[in-house]
Amino acid sequence: MGSADLEGWAEDFSYDYYRALIGAVRTNFELRTLSEYRPDRSPDEPVAFLRHDVDVCLERAVELAELEYELGVEATYMILPDSPLYDLEYERDLVHLIHEFGHEIALHCDLSGADPADPGGENGLVPAERRRIDAARRYLAELGIDPVASISFHRPSERVLRGPRMIDGMTNAYNPDLLAAYLSDSSGRWREGDPLESILERAGADRLQVLTHPVWWGERHAPPLERFAAVAAELDAIDTRTYEELVSIYPPYGERIDADRVLA
Repeated sequence: MGSADLEGWAEDFSYDYYRALIGAVRTNFELRTLSEYRPDRSPDEPVAFLRHDVDVCLERAVELAELEYELGVEATYMILPDSPLYDLEYERDLVHLIHEFGHEIALHCDLSGADPADPGGENGLVPAERRRIDAARRYLAELGIDPVASISFHRPSERVLRGPRMIDGMTNAYNPDLLAAYLSDSSGRWREGDPLESILERAGADRLQVLTHPVWWGERHAPPLERFAAVAAELDAIDTRTYEELVSIYPPYGERIDADRVLA
């Protein structure tokens, strides 16, 4: 996927705009964390779930968590235990700070590399995937992040999308109930257009999930490539694995920043 494939709305990723987005959600929905998801909730009580996949930078996640705390909002922060872009063991205090702001800490799990020929197990997950989920959950518990009540997947495959409502007692962010009305800023683009308008268009839904990635947001607006490159430049070091992860998350970074330059 190149930059030409990244279509959508990317006109404002400032914190002021995010505050307006929160206001639009609160006007039409009752906010809940994903751990509070209930499949039998009455459609007369519309709820919204704010989810953040922390793929790149815990520091940006803390900024967003504090902003939401000041607004009296609780969200769900998905943490990737084996991310090559941050050291969770070293930076665990940042995760605990997000929790102290009142937010849910949940599991963002990378299932890539599992053998697709492995026969599917319970809930459509192959045994290798279930083992990876269990190991990631145990690792979070070792860092004092426990219990973990919700899960999402890093770069999910089509097979994993629209899975069961619950996985090992955790709310699955990709279950059909939570994807029926769904907005996301993945790859620094809102594919549905201006999210303020999209939220209003979905005001009649009984559930809404809004996914954002802290890496795109800042005090002032910046274009996605500029923001992403700036955050990447703050990393202590970029090795081959780190560079490949950055490019997999945002392919235009690889078009703009040649590997020979960052790995030299």
